[in-house]
Amino acid sequence: MAAPLVLRQPVLGEDLDGVTAALTGAFAEVRAAVLDERPVVLVLDDRDLLGQGGVVDAGVATGMLGLVRAFALEGVKPGWRVNAVTHRGDAEDAAVVEAVAWLGGSGLSGQLLRVGTDHLGKVWP
Repeated sequence: MAAPLVLRQPVLGEDLDGVTAALTGAFAEVRAAVLDERPVVLVLDDRDLLGQGGVVDAGVATGMLGLVRAFALEGVKPGWRVNAVTHRGDAEDAAVVEAVAWLGGSGLSGQLLRVGTDHLGKVWP
């Protein structure tokens, strides 16, 4: 099995003009990887995905999750494997690295795995 492509969500802060480039670049990298039959794992910031960060970074995070779901749906027949991991804090944390490795080697596609315990006991909007 080929090594998975791991893409980390870029942090854009207030750079609204960078959103299109970030999502277009992510699309191109994911497309190239799945056509090469490589699994893909996107690493996203959990706070941005839940709208708890800045607007620009939230847009990038949700756009990248949309890519995961779109590629997973379109790739059912050819067997593309595209997933996401979310975290709060360090993307190089041992638990995040382990989750990325596990998803990259699994047969799953279209999944979102949340790493951490900050969400326990909370009601989602």
